[in-house]
Amino acid sequence: MAEALTPMQIAAKARDKDQENFRKYGTTPCRLEEIKEELNEKGMVEEREVRIHRMAASAAPSPGGKETERISPEMHKKKPNEDSSILDRLQLFDWRLEAEDDSQGEPCYRLAFTPREGAKALGGRDEVIAKTSGRCWVAKTDFSKIRLEGRLTQPVEVMGFLVTVREVDFLTTARRLAQGIAAPQQVRYRFRVEVFPVFEFHERHTQKFEFGDAAKSMASSMDQKGGMAGLK
Repeated sequence: MAEALTPMQIAAKARDKDQENFRKYGTTPCRLEEIKEELNEKGMVEEREVRIHRMAASAAPSPGGKETERISPEMHKKKPNEDSSILDRLQLFDWRLEAEDDSQGEPCYRLAFTPREGAKALGGRDEVIAKTSGRCWVAKTDFSKIRLEGRLTQPVEVMGFLVTVREVDFLTTARRLAQGIAAPQQVRYRFRVEVFPVFEFHERHTQKFEFGDAAKSMASSMDQKGGMAGLK
């Protein structure tokens, strides 16, 4: 009888499968709906902006990724495309198998992650990621990431006392494409950040992905690297 995998081993397999899935669906044309909402102190929407893009999935920007430019132009210049995936930072967390249940209609391992005491982040957004906790649903069939959710456990100061990330919560879900590949369905981030002594911003960014016949007509416009000309 095969030895049961540890929670860390399941998480590592989910990371590897996530990267494999990205390589497969990354050049696939998709319709991306981006929703940016400015929120007040109570979390109510004050302003809402919606943009529709047609692009290769790999060209989709990270939700909230450009916020590093607002917080620190220098940080954004150094790492404009910094990945913020929990699964790419396994060593920052303690992983625990909570249960085996369903998500998106699939049997999954439900993993819980919490900040690992003494784990060293590399600065920038890593400092924020290292203070998050949440859950990850991993498909039992092939270890694809089906759902990931979490939130910041405590405020984090970035750039000394100048910037304080007060709140962050996020949710990502996946759907299966015709080939069985797990591709993104929705990505949502909400964050509240204070920049001393000037301003505070509280926003929610949502991305909704659609793959299939509606997006296939864009294939002829795709460049050799999988990008799209004239995204807007």
